[in-house]
Amino acid sequence: MLCGIINLCLAKLTLNLVNQKSNVSVNGDLKALGTGQRSHEVIREAIQSIAVGPDRGRDISSEMSHSVMSAVLRGEMDEVQTGIFLIALRMKRESMGEFLGLYKALAENVETVTAEVDTVYCLADPFDGYLRNATMTPFIPAVLAANGMHVVMHGVKTVGPKHGVTAHQVYELAGASTTLTTATAADVMKETGLCYVDQSHYAPTLYALQSLRHRIVKRTALTTLERILIPISGRVSTRLVLGYVHKAYPDIYARIAFTAGFDQVLLLKGVEGGLAPALNKPLRRFHFDQALPDDVGGAKQVFDTPFTDSATCAALAMSADSSMVEQCLETGLSVLNGANGVARDSLILACAQILNAYNTSMSFKSAVEKVTSCLDNGSALDRFQMFVKSN
Repeated sequence: MLCGIINLCLAKLTLNLVNQKSNVSVNGDLKALGTGQRSHEVIREAIQSIAVGPDRGRDISSEMSHSVMSAVLRGEMDEVQTGIFLIALRMKRESMGEFLGLYKALAENVETVTAEVDTVYCLADPFDGYLRNATMTPFIPAVLAANGMHVVMHGVKTVGPKHGVTAHQVYELAGASTTLTTATAADVMKETGLCYVDQSHYAPTLYALQSLRHRIVKRTALTTLERILIPISGRVSTRLVLGYVHKAYPDIYARIAFTAGFDQVLLLKGVEGGLAPALNKPLRRFHFDQALPDDVGGAKQVFDTPFTDSATCAALAMSADSSMVEQCLETGLSVLNGANGVARDSLILACAQILNAYNTSMSFKSAVEKVTSCLDNGSALDRFQMFVKSN
């Protein structure tokens, strides 16, 4: 089955390239696009190892996965081979060594800026956005900034497979600039407490793969790893806040995040894999501020929240009556203006669990009260407006 799927992917990718008048032969004589034969020998060796057949694919070394991904980012690899490499890795299931090699290559091509603040919180929402729920996650940075934190949200305007509503789209509609350089975004964060930086600026070689990723259709390792990149770091501490949905991923995210240089990691089980947990279920999260335990899964925290028993839904569903981006922005602004309802509860819970996790002296109840206060007194709205105007 694996071979059949990979062959189908090869056929589809090849057809796309032919339609684009590619100069790549489909008979095996794949022409080098970059600096030489070695890169193509490496990717051929990698594909021969991982794309063998059902349950027969062999893991490749971290060094080889790093070499292949580095060549891809340099533009030296044929797109057909790149697509097969990424798909075959995902279907075999990437090993931790392969993940780390890929991540190292991506990180080496990131423009990381150290902000003039001690601690930076990197918020990693799903880059492909939301389709089912009117997400309030684009407004989390404003609430956290109103509580004295410095927060960077990073992402893209749109990417597959979901092509859903993203923070980029919401901020753009609100009037904020989404095309700031990483250095300028860091300055905005120092001034306002929050910023947004787009992948096209801090990781342009990864961003250049968007067209190929759209044609691949399915998620690849890039979907996992791009959220753990560090566009802006703090002078003393850089901390990750990341949403997940599948139970296999906390271990992967946590191990790569500490290797990447984050000194604390907060992983939140959220709606559509985002930062906002379901209102009608117990909260599930992982928080690590030191060396990881051997059994990461055993460190999961589960507890009820003030909303668990009373909530009638997980989150505010999207309405078909208006643009999804417009709905998210209008609902978010109404919450920042003090409106009650499901969206407000979602934002309160999402922000409170971050405050509670990163301030050990603050109870969850106290965190909820602090978030509620900054929504009621307008300080979170002020921060959001400062962010929009500063761009």
